[in-house]
Amino acid sequence: MSERNLPSLDDLLAQSDRVDRRLLAQRRQADQQRVKAQDDWGLVEVTVDSRGRLQEVAINADLAARTNLTDLAEAMLQAARAAQSRAEALS
Repeated sequence: MSERNLPSLDDLLAQSDRVDRRLLAQRRQADQQRVKAQDDWGLVEVTVDSRGRLQEVAINADLAARTNLTDLAEAMLQAARAAQSRAEALS
């Protein structure tokens, strides 16, 4: 192959820089994604980020008034695990 057909070092560096910027943008976009899930009874809804870190918990006040704390805690765990599982599936 002749030297005329080879890309210059500047061209290779520019191409590498474009790829790096594209990957960084994709990572930032993924980090901003949120995933929601509810427990089986609709008592708790949990939102996690793309890494599975808890961002928000919402409790259905009408249902919570008719349940005990043990069931509420179980609903929170179930919703959190479901949301984290969904977030894990995204990556």
